[in-house]
Amino acid sequence: MTSDPHIATTDSPAAHEQRLRHATVLVELGELSRAELEVADVLERCPEHLDALSLFAKLKHMRGELSLAVACGAQLQAKRAASGEMARMHLESMLHLAQDPERGAGEFLAVGQYQLVRKPTAYLALEDAFRSYVARRPNEARAACRQVGKRYREKDHEVYKLAVLAESWISELIGDLEAACETLELLGQERGFETDLDRLSALVSLYERVGTREKLEAAVNICRHLEKSLEHRAILGRLALLFRRLGRSDEAELYQRQHIAAYRRRMHRPSLADAVAVAAERFLPIERLREIRFGDSELPAEVSPRERAIACAIQGDGGAAREQLADSEAVLDLKYRANLKSLEDGLGALDQAVELYARALRGDPDDPEVIGWLLETHARDGQAAIAELFREPPIGSRAAQTLESMLQVTPNQPRVWRQLGTLFGLQPGGEDQRRQFEARAAALDQAARDRARAIGRVLSAAMYRFIGKAQGLIHEVWATREMASPGRGGMLRKEDILGNLTEEMKDNVRNIFLATREYAQAKFPHLTRDILDYTYSYKVTKEDEPSGGTSAGLPTALAFLSLFLQRPVPQDIALTGAIVTDAHDVLVLRPVGDIEYKVDAAYHRNLRMIVLPLGNQAQLEQSSLVPREISAEIVRHASNLDEAVKLAFGEGVFL
Repeated sequence: MTSDPHIATTDSPAAHEQRLRHATVLVELGELSRAELEVADVLERCPEHLDALSLFAKLKHMRGELSLAVACGAQLQAKRAASGEMARMHLESMLHLAQDPERGAGEFLAVGQYQLVRKPTAYLALEDAFRSYVARRPNEARAACRQVGKRYREKDHEVYKLAVLAESWISELIGDLEAACETLELLGQERGFETDLDRLSALVSLYERVGTREKLEAAVNICRHLEKSLEHRAILGRLALLFRRLGRSDEAELYQRQHIAAYRRRMHRPSLADAVAVAAERFLPIERLREIRFGDSELPAEVSPRERAIACAIQGDGGAAREQLADSEAVLDLKYRANLKSLEDGLGALDQAVELYARALRGDPDDPEVIGWLLETHARDGQAAIAELFREPPIGSRAAQTLESMLQVTPNQPRVWRQLGTLFGLQPGGEDQRRQFEARAAALDQAARDRARAIGRVLSAAMYRFIGKAQGLIHEVWATREMASPGRGGMLRKEDILGNLTEEMKDNVRNIFLATREYAQAKFPHLTRDILDYTYSYKVTKEDEPSGGTSAGLPTALAFLSLFLQRPVPQDIALTGAIVTDAHDVLVLRPVGDIEYKVDAAYHRNLRMIVLPLGNQAQLEQSSLVPREISAEIVRHASNLDEAVKLAFGEGVFL
């Protein structure tokens, strides 16, 4: 089975957009394998299609294939980076190299597995300036930037600009906002730099920090100019915040609506119009479409009767939907008429649905949704009409081919194995295969339940950088245990902390283990009597670059607590937060950095919830990256481990 046969396979831009829109809806329905086929087909035909690459990165992120997700993200950043972002990305990269001497030292830069290039002399000088800043010699750092600028002012305008931006940023970092603004304003008086996007982007950030009405108004004017030059969505959230701070609520609301619409598109979250357009081309059951939470429920002014019927059905108005479809005999309309009948409770509705679906199947014998509904209905109710239908050689044969093709793509789908078992059970001599397929389905169901109840596995919100630009990422942390020798239990040895972790983080993990062990024994004495009978290990799955810091404290504590209590943490929530031990039974959460990127990552992965320290709430409310509506939808705050435990395990966890 390749990509969906109901979607046109041309190389036109319209066909590519149709496939990607279809894939976006499939992702929202949880059908990641089918979605990936659609996206891969577009990328095979058009490798430079950025929206397809972006959706492919999302799919890999959702599947936990982090190396591929990061690689796709790096390609996107390299191709999408606007001129208003590149200079700051270079400077942030220099700062992080200065903060990490082992990775940043030297005159060469790796650009491939076996290729090195010599860094330009000016870049080495600016790296030295940032090393002076890190060493708490800011005046020396700014002087070094001015020296680079003076040397390259006439020779290389880009290097000159970078040196001036570096000087301004160092002034900003030490809190000298007046000097930082003056440096950029003087640059704007020079020919060629009046409307430079890097300068203007940096100036907006400074004016926001200064915060006077005059500076905020100036920032608005700059942003309105940037709105025409930079990627549109990058500036919408900032304008919404600026207008809110200025008390101009109507304009703030306008830009906020534009921001959330652009944000949801960037995250590949379909609108009602997207879902309706996809469903009007190929059959998607209404009950499944109703599961999607649509941010935008408006439809275009001009829609077909079928599209209006689907929209009405999704919004719960089945009567209006049936009226729109009336007595249409088009195969797709027959499917939706059958679907609507199957959702009714009236006498004879099920028989009518079976009759309509059977007619639709004769017109389109390869639709897996129709085949699946009919077979599941027969397995549940023993409908004679369905048995007769699938005993017809052409219908039964095509249905078997369709289901087997689906299993080639997603072999671990118990529902499809069960449908195939029902189909073979209707054929003469097919009873043995029916039992075999149903046993396979039962085993897969049990495996899925076991995965859903994985003990000691928790999703952690993290951040990585590409050329200095921050990106959020959701990865797993694992805690496991094994029986210990007598008198040697209850411990986590440093050598049993696995993954690409800094020494600082390994020490932090051990501290959290000890604190969580004491917490568990104090709060759950009846569930932790055997806690000292085991030795423990811990692993961080994100191994592409070293993990460090303290922000994984909360997910680490929940992973150990899950193990101690033998209770799974839901796999649709992520956590981040630093843990501080106030007492053996009181663990407090402290704020962490890069919080908006971590929320961004949770929404990108379609998670239900992300738990953050309460101390990050004010910072998130001022984010120009994540709209407030998104934060309200998925973010929950906790001030201590008790509150986080209730969010993860449920309110009754301490009863």
